[in-house]
Amino acid sequence: MKRTLFVGILLGSASCGTLALAQDARELPTVTVTQEKPKATTQRQNTTRSARGPRRATRSARQTAPQEPSSQQTAASQPYAGDDSGPSGFTPKSAEVGPLKRRALLDTPLAINVLDRTFIENRGATSLPDLLKYIPSAQMEARGGPDVGRPQTRGMQGNVVSNSHLDGMNIVATTSQPIEMIERLEVISGLTGAFYGPASPAGMFNFIQKRPTDTFFNRITGSWMNDSTLMAHGDFGGHVGAAKNFGYRVNLLKEKGDGYVKGSTLDRDLVSGAFDLHLSDKTVIELNASHYNFKKYGFPAGFGYGNTIRLPDAPDPTRPGYGQVFGGSELETTTYSGRIKHEFNENWSFTGGMLHQTADRMFQSVTNTMLDNAGNYRTSMSPSTAAGRFEVLSNTANLNGTVYTGGIKHELVIGTTGYTWDIYSAVNSSSTINFGNSNIANPVQWPAPVGLVQDGLRYKGSSNSQQVAIFGDTITFNPYWSAMLVGSYNWIETKNYTATGASRPGYAAEGFSPTVAVMFKPVSNITTYVAYANSLEQGGSAPTGAANEGTTLAPYRSKQIEAGVKANFGKVNATFAAFQLERPFAFTDTDNVYKVQGMQENKGLEFGLYGEVFRNFNVYGGLTLLDPRLKDTGVPATSNTKVVGVPDTQANILMEYLVERFPGLVFSANVHYTGERAGNNINSFMVKGFTTIDLGVRYTMVLPDKNTATFRVLANNITNERYWLSIFPGSINGVVGSNTAFLGAPREVRVSASVTF
Repeated sequence: MKRTLFVGILLGSASCGTLALAQDARELPTVTVTQEKPKATTQRQNTTRSARGPRRATRSARQTAPQEPSSQQTAASQPYAGDDSGPSGFTPKSAEVGPLKRRALLDTPLAINVLDRTFIENRGATSLPDLLKYIPSAQMEARGGPDVGRPQTRGMQGNVVSNSHLDGMNIVATTSQPIEMIERLEVISGLTGAFYGPASPAGMFNFIQKRPTDTFFNRITGSWMNDSTLMAHGDFGGHVGAAKNFGYRVNLLKEKGDGYVKGSTLDRDLVSGAFDLHLSDKTVIELNASHYNFKKYGFPAGFGYGNTIRLPDAPDPTRPGYGQVFGGSELETTTYSGRIKHEFNENWSFTGGMLHQTADRMFQSVTNTMLDNAGNYRTSMSPSTAAGRFEVLSNTANLNGTVYTGGIKHELVIGTTGYTWDIYSAVNSSSTINFGNSNIANPVQWPAPVGLVQDGLRYKGSSNSQQVAIFGDTITFNPYWSAMLVGSYNWIETKNYTATGASRPGYAAEGFSPTVAVMFKPVSNITTYVAYANSLEQGGSAPTGAANEGTTLAPYRSKQIEAGVKANFGKVNATFAAFQLERPFAFTDTDNVYKVQGMQENKGLEFGLYGEVFRNFNVYGGLTLLDPRLKDTGVPATSNTKVVGVPDTQANILMEYLVERFPGLVFSANVHYTGERAGNNINSFMVKGFTTIDLGVRYTMVLPDKNTATFRVLANNITNERYWLSIFPGSINGVVGSNTAFLGAPREVRVSASVTF
């Protein structure tokens, strides 16, 4: 890790030193070989600048009418100025791609979905699973429950830390995410190691936090759901000071009430603040803090089953007894972060930041274990010995610039990103409590156990670190041809400890992760591309009972090849991608040794259509066709079988109609389809697919002084479909064991009202 720290310190120091010089000199000299920018590249240059937003524009306050900017308010602090996504939020124009900063979606050779503030608010989303259903390539693997699941794309299982980011810095995925403080969710499908460092090929999920608004902005929202759950949310922003050089954005939330099962409860609180300090018209410091409490008890527990058991049809999730009123989770997440952004001149900029997050997780996990194919199951509870606390310290520092060599344009980046992830486990815990047996047709509510040991004592079980040095060049040869070359050199280190503090086997490794893409634009509004990616991922650890128990395997290397087309037809965007992903698969073999033996190979097609397809009629739709396979496992029963829980087909179409005769009135409908999924790794049965339908209506009225009020009614799963939301194998790394399934939610209705002033 010495080299890891050295790289981070060197790049950070060099960038900060350059920043200090620039503060004196006011700008860094532009590097050019020709005095004039070549006319041949004018079209592409204008497209890129339009995507990034005007360099000296206002923040274009997203919730209020724009005001004349002060000298302190620049694009350095507002990365989404000018990125209008339309009245329904279906057509954003750009996304942040790791160290490459903001990029036009049309000109980026990656499959990216962006759900921005307009989209999130109109959907009434309060959690990450609420949003993922609109992205057909994405799923939530509910390992531990839907609220602490792992998001994933293209059927590849995600990692706890390496696949999730807040403002481009790593965070814990397996805790509840407070969507009310989020401005945008950006999802990159597939392999992204060259941009973000070693990670599972499950994609990248980047949450963008809300930032201060130009003008004073105040919004109060109240909602009611399922008879008795009440929510109040305040969102406040603005700038103060003589020069308007201090900005603030504060979000306060309280939600509490009964869930859809008799005796179930939901209780959550959020306090978050985002503050901008403008040191000059080119430099801004961002400081952020948030604290989120999430408590949920009495909802349906997971159902475990072995390969000889067939998972029954999904029962009614509202029926008491599938969960227990004393079973649930309490999640407390505290996050602090800071970033500095500086523009040296029109062509060069620097961004650096750090983030610290503590996620405390307390589980009283109830499990229903299927005993036979007649629907009998045993209910038990294990006060979790899983990680009670995660601590993540992540960092990023990037220098971006543009140079010209002859008639060729280079958009360069040199930077570093990484994190340290400490895992704390319980020192003391209670043994498993078996309550008794029941049948899925006649569930039983059991009395609460006594004598549980939950004293909060923890020890550091492991520390995982990774740091990468990144260099990238996006080359524009002419208006038709361009290429993206990005590579990261990765350092990985894992240290393991016992409860007494003694060291256990760990490892240190390093390697290179490249992404290479070639783009061709036959016309200005269409981009075709072919991309290849190759990336490291931290290896798995041998499970309890294996002959090499506790041993951490060498890093895996995943590969992806992708070809795609992106097109913009005025108010409509269309996308297509074909891909093949490969990831080594480790499992405990017949010799009881945990090792890599096999390959997960996922091939697929993705289609997307977004925007105003007819006058006042908007759609956000997509389809993913996937063939997820395990190959070369060495075991005939599991070789060339479908991956557990990953659907062959997943589709979603969200439709909105803006009633022209009654301005402000909008009707919406959403149809989601998930196809059949393999129920176990020998594919002895398939779990049938499901379709859910959501309906909604909202009305926005204008109040005096240009204030507004919005009323929404959203009904999800109106047909009350019963379905298995998530199915997954016993381990992310292929450890032989039981499979688990979680039920989907029943029909839910949320009514809300917001006043903006």
